[in-house]
Amino acid sequence: MSGSFTHDFNGAEAQQDAFEPIPAGTLAKVRLTIRPGGVGPEGWVTQSRTSEAQYLNTEAVIVEGPHARRRVFTRIGLRGKGGQGDDTYANRGRALIRGILESARGIAAKDTSDRARAARTIRGYGDLNGMEFLARIGVEKDRDDPRGPGRNVIAAAIGPEHADYARLMGAAPAQPMPPGPAAPATGAAAPPWASAQPAQPPAAAGNAPFWAR
Repeated sequence: MSGSFTHDFNGAEAQQDAFEPIPAGTLAKVRLTIRPGGVGPEGWVTQSRTSEAQYLNTEAVIVEGPHARRRVFTRIGLRGKGGQGDDTYANRGRALIRGILESARGIAAKDTSDRARAARTIRGYGDLNGMEFLARIGVEKDRDDPRGPGRNVIAAAIGPEHADYARLMGAAPAQPMPPGPAAPATGAAAPPWASAQPAQPPAAAGNAPFWAR
């Protein structure tokens, strides 16, 4: 083979240890993506293969900071193993979704105003897809390997009451939500998310990412 050439990798990113979890308690701004499971009217829900449990199979990408582009995978419970909607698994999932909405839309947990109540309302799980919020990263141990490093999950969504919320979220959040009876009255200054388009179902199989086909 004649000639010679070189490949310069000086501009490549330095390796990160993909097996070392982000330390528990780390706060990071993330963007949420739901991996459609094909269950429910919109198709966002995933059905467990081993029980009656249902959940949202989510991937959160860290937007910025020292852990930027790292991915955190979390199952948000919607229905427990016994098929009951009021069990611990489902309640924790509902609490996390509420926290995500409050964090993304800048609503305090104690705020009971009409605006706040409207901000905690979604038309479907698709409204959560693409939301950016401040997350507290946790580490979940593997039951089969409790001494192992474990894996990262979203432990909680952090709202504007937290001292570091404004600094880590940057500009005021403007996440979509539907107008409704609890929305600001006509003539009032409506928040940006009050004029959002209707939630969309998962993309058709031909245009879906590889994990949705």
